Amino acid sequence: MQLSLRALFCGLAFAAALGAAGEARAQVVDFDTTHTIYYEAPIRTNMFVYSPGVNLAAHPWQFLDVHGGWEADVVSGASVKTKAGPAYKASRPAADVITTASVHDLRNVGRGGFTLKKDAVSFDTGYTYSTEHDYRSHSVNATARTELFEHNTQLQIDWSHNWDSVCDKVQAVNATAEQAVALEDSTGCFASSTPGRTTRPIAIDSFQGGWSQAWTPIFQTQFLYTAQILNGFQSDPYRSVILGEGVKAQEHIPTNRTRHSVAARFNFFLRPLKAALRLSARGYWDTWNIKSITPEIEFEKYLTDSWRASLHFRYYKQSGAIFWSDDYYAGDPPLGPKGAYYTGDRELSPFSSYMGGVRTSYTITPEKGRIIGLMTSLKLGAYFEMIQFDYDEYTLAGQAITGGRAYIGGLALSAAF
Repeated sequence: MQLSLRALFCGLAFAAALGAAGEARAQVVDFDTTHTIYYEAPIRTNMFVYSPGVNLAAHPWQFLDVHGGWEADVVSGASVKTKAGPAYKASRPAADVITTASVHDLRNVGRGGFTLKKDAVSFDTGYTYSTEHDYRSHSVNATARTELFEHNTQLQIDWSHNWDSVCDKVQAVNATAEQAVALEDSTGCFASSTPGRTTRPIAIDSFQGGWSQAWTPIFQTQFLYTAQILNGFQSDPYRSVILGEGVKAQEHIPTNRTRHSVAARFNFFLRPLKAALRLSARGYWDTWNIKSITPEIEFEKYLTDSWRASLHFRYYKQSGAIFWSDDYYAGDPPLGPKGAYYTGDRELSPFSSYMGGVRTSYTITPEKGRIIGLMTSLKLGAYFEMIQFDYDEYTLAGQAITGGRAYIGGLALSAAF
């Protein structure tokens, strides 16, 4: 992985050098880096994630851009390993109905690609490879874009395909879903010599079509449709669920899922205030019967020609999957699974969230020359967000979660050479 990334960056630098030698241009290379911290603290599952990232783009010729990057997620915290509901706790009050497992993971992502441009038409393609202790992913993507009517109309189509592999425990021969045992840890994953470990495939195809329109100098709109088809192992291999009669079984969810979403965005430039107002709404539905709505508003103010700050707020509300239950043990007699599937994933339960945040950026663009003799511009940014989760049905140890919170902060630097 390190060798491939090193080769990628060397290739980008070489392409930039060729472009600089062939034609003097004001901007040959773009560099940006971001650093984000995510901290989530619902009951018993504190999670901390540090995500650094680096991107580099070279523009050797007017018709060609070459780009690449790397990012990582350094994860620590805990996850729910065994999920049971209030009825199981009531029947066995001495039992530890919720168990958690320590989580320490490192996700590395490397990507590269190029963009071909001709007048108002561009085509972009790329490849991404990511690794985790228990997950590997190969992905290719392509984007076609064109601009019409004096660049006031933009049409875009995106496609991507993932070939992913998930580590899992080898199950007993002829074992039913209710007899499946959860994976203990990621030790030995993707090592052919490790007994008791196997891999499950998952394929993901994503499509998106977009129409952006500038109606006036101060009003723009964008409309998006997105579809995604997933096929393969989508359960959490570590999570167990308490079923009827007190059986503990590995989580079992469908292997097929189709997802759809539509989104609309409206941008207004408030000239007297030297500010921008952005409104958006997104609707989502899938074949697991999850439906959601997401309205969002953002107000951005130009404090000076170089300094901008914004406030934004987002609300999210979703229904639960058709096979979701907080308690598969409930009932008299116990109900057991709803059909063939059962899960302890709170993300598949009915819930809502509220997110508010602030962002700011400062751009330095010298009128003459370059910054320290190298950069044509330098941009610094920072942001902070807080999210509150309210779960309608999901409980831990029989207690509802109504005040789960996540805090996100980040710093960014972009430079053009």
